[in-house]
Amino acid sequence: MADTRKKTILIVIQRYLPGTKTGGPVRSIYNLVEWLGDEFDFRIVTLDRDSGDTEPYPDKEPGRWYMVGKGNVRYLAPHEAGILALRRIIHAIPHDVLHLESVLAATSIKLLLLRRLGMVNDEMITIAPRGHLGAGALRQKSFKKQVFLRLVQVLNLYRGLVWSATSDGERTEIIRYFGKREANRIHVLPNLPTRAAETNTLSSLTKLSGHLQIIFLSRISRKKNLHFALETLRHITGSVVFDIYGPLEDERYWSECQTVIEQLPSNVQVKYCGVVPFEQTTAVMSQYDLFFLPTLHENYGHAIFEALSAGCPVLISDQTPWEGLEAAGAGWVIALDNQAGFVNVINLCVEADHDTAVYYRRSAQRYAEQYVRESMQMEQFRALF
Repeated sequence: MADTRKKTILIVIQRYLPGTKTGGPVRSIYNLVEWLGDEFDFRIVTLDRDSGDTEPYPDKEPGRWYMVGKGNVRYLAPHEAGILALRRIIHAIPHDVLHLESVLAATSIKLLLLRRLGMVNDEMITIAPRGHLGAGALRQKSFKKQVFLRLVQVLNLYRGLVWSATSDGERTEIIRYFGKREANRIHVLPNLPTRAAETNTLSSLTKLSGHLQIIFLSRISRKKNLHFALETLRHITGSVVFDIYGPLEDERYWSECQTVIEQLPSNVQVKYCGVVPFEQTTAVMSQYDLFFLPTLHENYGHAIFEALSAGCPVLISDQTPWEGLEAAGAGWVIALDNQAGFVNVINLCVEADHDTAVYYRRSAQRYAEQYVRESMQMEQFRALF
């Protein structure tokens, strides 16, 4: 008789919902679980508090499983995150596939060390770099990261894993750091979009020529290049509202940004609006004329997709995988060494009238809808597991 039991996919990720401070990897896993949760039994092990927090999430007790979307989540107290305690917990959870999120997460490194020592014997381990091998990402704390990558190459810590890359560029990065022998073990699978994007409606926001409402929604960290966005606004004509959303990951960097904010001309109003709850992101973005993210590097950029699906055209750097936006009328991709190009686009959007703005919104949403249709590579995700 055929085995009709669902395969159990055990995912180990440093942070997960209800956390809001680590961005993309959380969205990537949540979307994967929502799309395939009816076919696979997803078990997720994660820390019991958000990045930088000293207190655990309320009502999340160690040792219990909680249903989050279509996945079951087990939250680890600090004493459970040590290498031997983590080994006991993983061994106690029956699973078919062990999936690790990020090559640089402490939880991933601990489990791979255990594997290297023969103390974790999973035959099937998959791992997703989640952009941490990109040049822009490695520039942050570059010395420590380069030392670590050299060390794990010596230890062969990552040899024999099954890799899940989100682009051909990330596939190249894996080979660069871990060798050509890994090439045949790499699956290139684009991130799955937010499932709720299927039912989005277009905003009825009114756009006045000479006025522009811009949203920046991302972690406040040097990688996201907020100070570049603020510096660009020095050269904008017309009335601009620039609202910043996202967790304050780097307080020192945020202080630098505040210095720029204080020097902006009076026609530019900047406000920090806090963190948007996971389920409200698209609704918030729909209330703006433009999403601006001159990032140093994005492996995917969930916020970019969510802006598009909300009908909010995007202005982004050329350090993301998103292409063809301008041809589709959905946004603009500008090289970071061309600040004048960013200025020109924003001034164009400032002067746009309501009908032009509606064209951009509809085009952005159509682009997102087409992306959803074209990116549903479910058979490849099934094959990975």
